[in-house]
Amino acid sequence: MKRFLLGLCCGAALASSTLVYASDEIRAALFPVQFEFNGEKRETPSRFAVLNYNGHTYVPLRYMAENLGAGAAYREEDNTVSVVSEPSGADEAAKRIWAARYRLERGMTSKEVREALGEPSFSALLDSSRQQWRYDIGAKSDYKNNGGVSADTEALHRGDLQAQVFVSWNASGEVDRYELWSAVSTENGARAVQVHIVYPDGSSSTAAHE
Repeated sequence: MKRFLLGLCCGAALASSTLVYASDEIRAALFPVQFEFNGEKRETPSRFAVLNYNGHTYVPLRYMAENLGAGAAYREEDNTVSVVSEPSGADEAAKRIWAARYRLERGMTSKEVREALGEPSFSALLDSSRQQWRYDIGAKSDYKNNGGVSADTEALHRGDLQAQVFVSWNASGEVDRYELWSAVSTENGARAVQVHIVYPDGSSSTAAHE
């Protein structure tokens, strides 16, 4: 459902196609179009679909945002699609946290995750067919992790880390779940930890961690 919402948020009038109407549904034709950004053709990943409906082309918002230097995310708590540009002038840690929130998504391949976040700090087998990657973002030079697959909330509270990202893979080698644990400042200037989780069914949650 979420990917469907993201995919239908941006449309441009291009070409017509034969449409079928029903009382409770809209049917759109898949549109095998190629995209060109500033004269450069870009490959569209297989997880994205382009639709043609009523003379308009509906494209994946996340794909378009990424190729225009931005990112997109669906905020389930208030049913909002958010498009955010990459922070300019920010340090590397802030850019990687932004990428984890607005570029990472279910269905990505290991190559696509590396392009967004770089090489993982640690990887582990959860079982015989599933792997998990961990990213330690904004870690101090003397930070040491025990190699675990759970968030180091104490280090986040202390300021030894700015964020941790956990990426879980399915048996097909695609992202099926991920978590972003990040340190945030409260109104009184204290440090708190926020966790954002995207689950295998596409649902998500964001909460403060005590």
